[in-house]
Amino acid sequence: ILNESNRDKLHQILEEAAKKTDAPKGSVEQKIGDYYAACMDESAIEAAGVKPLSSEFDRIAKIHDAASLRAEILHLQSYGANAVFNLDSTQDFKNSTEVTGEIDQGGLGLPDRDYYTRDDAKSQKLREQYVAHVQKMFELLGDDTARAAAEAKTVMEIETRLAKASLTNVERRDPEKLYHRMKVAEVRALAPQFAWTSYLGEAGLTPRAEINVATPEFFKEVSQMLDSVPLADWKTYLRWTLIDASAPRLSAKFVDEDFDFN
Repeated sequence: ILNESNRDKLHQILEEAAKKTDAPKGSVEQKIGDYYAACMDESAIEAAGVKPLSSEFDRIAKIHDAASLRAEILHLQSYGANAVFNLDSTQDFKNSTEVTGEIDQGGLGLPDRDYYTRDDAKSQKLREQYVAHVQKMFELLGDDTARAAAEAKTVMEIETRLAKASLTNVERRDPEKLYHRMKVAEVRALAPQFAWTSYLGEAGLTPRAEINVATPEFFKEVSQMLDSVPLADWKTYLRWTLIDASAPRLSAKFVDEDFDFN
């Protein structure tokens, strides 16, 4: 009841803000009003299609080395996309007065590791449906069938490697398995193929800070993948993470395909 009541109140606030055309420019009221009105303008959303993401796809297309790949992973993470791994903040497990940065496993389009590793018939069928879904989304972006099928295969291969290096949900119930506080130099030694000092600095962490590496084995695998997976494949994977994160806010064909699968 409380949840429904709060949602109704928020809805009313947004509706009123969207109607108020004289709100001071730059005010919270103007910002949330304009945002809500834009989200409700379905005809404009349909007309725009995937064009609002053009600059984002251009950024991915311009990836040409390890540095630009790292920068784009951070950019997509800040956008809300589930790109390769997760960066967040958490209360330190052994000192509740301190909040620290944390990197953790991630990067999957399916809910967790087991969806990629179970061999029962249902899981195999679901993976086939997932690959078909990824292919369909690439086709909606304008890629031809053959290219979209190859891209979906690439996405599945990368996500499967990430999944196999991840802890299971059961393993993650043990807090000791998720607590590995390290200095940045130690993180660099753990996963040397990623420029952690630059990445963490751009993310707002000071070079002297310690962070919690929740899943060290996962980041060892990520480091190896950054060395072995071609940049072209990483671009394909990042295009997917972007469209997967954005689909609910795009035109109907993307919304419907995303909803139908999920």
